[in-house]
Amino acid sequence: MTNLKNEGTKTMATRIRLSKGWIIVIGLVLVAAIAGSAMAFYGAKGHTFNDTFTKWVTKSPPAAGVVANMVGVVGGDVGSGVYAGEILSMNTAGTSPNTTTSIHALYHFKGSKHAFTADVNITQNDSAGTAVIAGKVTDGWLKGASVTGGYNVLSTCPIPTLDNAYGTVCFQGALQIQVPK
Repeated sequence: MTNLKNEGTKTMATRIRLSKGWIIVIGLVLVAAIAGSAMAFYGAKGHTFNDTFTKWVTKSPPAAGVVANMVGVVGGDVGSGVYAGEILSMNTAGTSPNTTTSIHALYHFKGSKHAFTADVNITQNDSAGTAVIAGKVTDGWLKGASVTGGYNVLSTCPIPTLDNAYGTVCFQGALQIQVPK
């Protein structure tokens, strides 16, 4: 007697193996798409990122057109890193102790994850030791995004402040960067 091979079963088994292969490929594509969506959310329109800073004014002589230089440290969504800044103009209004200082400055955040420069306007309430910040990211991560935030003036900084023009005074706060919708 002759052994007959069922060629139809062989073809069906091959088709099933190919289908399993395609399922794996489709599954990998879906995983990549989901991961891509999560990454897209990190810079999603309308999302707000929070970045912290501790800064102080240095004794270093400023460049032409700069009132004072600032240095410090940053954290938050930019990652741990360094802060640098330039005060471009500063005006004090009111009578002591109810004075307000208006400051125009450039803030440079260079964190382990992201870096950016923001052009900011600051209104500092000198009697309360607080400030409100508003501006825009002009370079780097999230360029074009709006910046808001604030800081507190600390008479004794919790970290060492080398070359501090005001002794132990520092400014500790946060910036919120709103990605345009």
